[in-house]
Amino acid sequence: MYSLRELETFVAVVENGGIVSAASALRLSPATVSLRLSKLEKALKTVLVFRDSRKLQLSPAGDVFYQRVGHILDALSEAEHQIGAKGSDVRGNLRATMPPWVFSRFVMPNLARFEQAYPDLTLDFLINDHFVNVVEDKQDVAIRVGKLADSALVARKLVSNHRLLCASPEYIDRFGLPRSLADLHHHYWVCLPWQRQLKVTEGGRTSTLNVRTRFTVSNSDNMTQAVLAGHGIGIKSLIAVKDELEREALVEILPGLLADNDAPVWFLKPQNSLATRKTDVFFEFMKSVFQ
Repeated sequence: MYSLRELETFVAVVENGGIVSAASALRLSPATVSLRLSKLEKALKTVLVFRDSRKLQLSPAGDVFYQRVGHILDALSEAEHQIGAKGSDVRGNLRATMPPWVFSRFVMPNLARFEQAYPDLTLDFLINDHFVNVVEDKQDVAIRVGKLADSALVARKLVSNHRLLCASPEYIDRFGLPRSLADLHHHYWVCLPWQRQLKVTEGGRTSTLNVRTRFTVSNSDNMTQAVLAGHGIGIKSLIAVKDELEREALVEILPGLLADNDAPVWFLKPQNSLATRKTDVFFEFMKSVFQ
């Protein structure tokens, strides 16, 4: 039969990407970590991890076992906390995915205080503007902006938000200020790849606008920089460019033109995930950064 420490060692090997890194995280020797892993595999009568000199890779059985064991250890840690067995410790690894502008503008400036509050919790960020499948990509939580379509996730609203059109004063000086939907057909745009078609509303009528892109860019932070540099009009979340609008580095264009511009920020996690303190404290942290 395997032990709890062997399960914890297996999870550490996976989450740290190898035996040596796991040994460092656990403050053990690589030989001890390797021995525990071998004992676990022997007890289970299956190979959990393929190892060679360059990398470590989970076997199909190891991948399934890791997903289950991670939740079990989290639940056990939570149970111990609730009965006072571990004080207020929050430990383990938390995987979180979010858009670049959320990470750079709201998380990074406040991350030091979160690390100080929870020094035994490690964070693994997947920063991406593209859709990330939370379950398939093994994320504990996701921060998303806008309408939600994935019913397999539990959603909690972090902050209200809406999208708007904006451009730099330099761009407006060169190409003029658009005053109607018709004017926009003659302007340049800087877009994320999926923003080439916009739903707009004018005079009570909703239509689709095909924008003339000067270029597209797959990163929302880089897109903001391109708009600030005067390359074209951009579609941005209000809270992503609030500072730039206040100091007039960006100017809002045709307020209210975008249809369905509501874009709240959400905190998501899989429906079948167990409630743990690490996700709870990260939710409270994310809520605080938007306040």
